Amino acid sequence: MYKLLSRKLFGERYRGIIQGIMIAGVMAGGLSGLDVKFSMAQSVLIITMLCSAGIIVFQSVTSRDNAKYLKGFFAMPYDDRKSLIEYAAVIGLYTLFTKTSIVIGLLIAFAKLTILDGVLIGLSFLYALFGVMCMVAYKKRAPIVSVLICAAGVAMAFLLPKGMIAVAGLAAADIIVCVLILFSSMDDFRVVEVSKSKRVRSREEYSQAPKFLVPRYLMRYLLINKSAFVSSLFLMAFGVFFAWNGEKSGVPMTIGMSMGLIVINTQIGTIVSSSRTLKNKLESMPNKVEAFFVPYAVFLFVFYIICYALFLGALFTIRGGILIRPIILAPIFSLEAAIANVILEDKFTLTKWKAEPDLWHHPRKYIVPGVLVLEAALVFMI
Repeated sequence: MYKLLSRKLFGERYRGIIQGIMIAGVMAGGLSGLDVKFSMAQSVLIITMLCSAGIIVFQSVTSRDNAKYLKGFFAMPYDDRKSLIEYAAVIGLYTLFTKTSIVIGLLIAFAKLTILDGVLIGLSFLYALFGVMCMVAYKKRAPIVSVLICAAGVAMAFLLPKGMIAVAGLAAADIIVCVLILFSSMDDFRVVEVSKSKRVRSREEYSQAPKFLVPRYLMRYLLINKSAFVSSLFLMAFGVFFAWNGEKSGVPMTIGMSMGLIVINTQIGTIVSSSRTLKNKLESMPNKVEAFFVPYAVFLFVFYIICYALFLGALFTIRGGILIRPIILAPIFSLEAAIANVILEDKFTLTKWKAEPDLWHHPRKYIVPGVLVLEAALVFMI
């Protein structure tokens, strides 16, 4: 299992791990020279690691692309316990060194970290890894376990006292989810491919022009890729916490920065890149902009507006009162993000990717949210 999946995720001679470590090291070293350090609360540190690593683990273990690659593995006899351990190891290494290492590099560059903070980062990562794997493994036969694991992660981030008690609490939680993983099996992580059944149409149906073809295609994509909804919920939850905590610390611009981070979910912003068949068909269309990309932009605009409405509703409920600037920024940011993502998908389609998480976490994803974060900072500074 380890050799089979690691060859796909890391490339030859662990090229992906080496590249991820180099990028994180350059970011940590280069940005540290700016001499800008912020004190980060323990709760922010834990929730940042849980969200950043947890999303990637969830996308990796539910990836249909990985499921196709492992299809032959499930057809052969295998040692379930050994394969399960190797599967967790390769997902953990992939998440840590190719994706989460960038977040850790940013924390090293901009946050005032102690040795205790480093231990908390490691324990939080382990809980994100094994906790999310448990949530996926038990979601059908014992969904209450998945709910409790998610609730426990949020509770630990907010309720654990500072210091060694937090370390002990996270360590105990890690042991519990590790034991739960041992009671699962590889079959719990088997991703069922979506059947593509065809309906026989009448001659009259073929003679009529299809209505709302692109919106129906996009909605079907979202219904199949349910992790896009999960990623959006994680981002909104993290954004609410980041904005609320930042405002309490006297930095109101974190509300606008959180709004910029919410559009970082590139799973719906890479629909063309994720399907080489769709890309080839669009290239052969003489009016692809009007026929596909304009409806695609409208779809993204509506999606982002809904996300911002939920984000602002939750934030205003927690803090009390309504701020005018975030309400004005919501439709502006939604429009900017929709147009920018459509232009990137049309002009700079991503084609050189081996696994779906590589596509969803391509460096291109940081362009649009980065611009929006800078805009929000300028607006809130006025």
